[in-house]
Amino acid sequence: MSDADVRSIESLDELRQAVDRLGERLLRQGHQVRAVVGRAEQHFARDYPVYWQSQLRRAEQRLSEARDRLSRKQSTAGSGSSAPATDERKEVARWKARKKLCRERIERARTVAVEMEQNCEKMKGPVADLIELAEVSLPNASVRLATLIARLQAYQNNLPPT
Repeated sequence: MSDADVRSIESLDELRQAVDRLGERLLRQGHQVRAVVGRAEQHFARDYPVYWQSQLRRAEQRLSEARDRLSRKQSTAGSGSSAPATDERKEVARWKARKKLCRERIERARTVAVEMEQNCEKMKGPVADLIELAEVSLPNASVRLATLIARLQAYQNNLPPT
């Protein structure tokens, strides 16, 4: 026991305080990472597909309206004249392309959601480990250091150990 070479009990107390601060910051950061992972998971599982579903409904509605305009334009031209409906045809083609894009994005959203869920699950374990470190291991280390510091102070003051 006489081989202990502690020169500054104050530096040990500074170390204990640094461990406390590390634990607090690690806990805060761990909760923030957990929240970001949760938001990412929600975005790709719910928000992204919902967005493309709404875009598909909008494209279907606009396509229907464009087809109605094209039909009206063709019917007003009558049987004998040929009124060009070029703009209306272009609009119908544009909304058909948009509808196709929306369907592709919805399908891709399903794949991305599964991939993101798997990646988020992979992150949840290490994040939980960091939070446990901040909530349990570092506070235990701080208490242990405080106990050792108290013993060293008692030894330094020639008091019996507690």
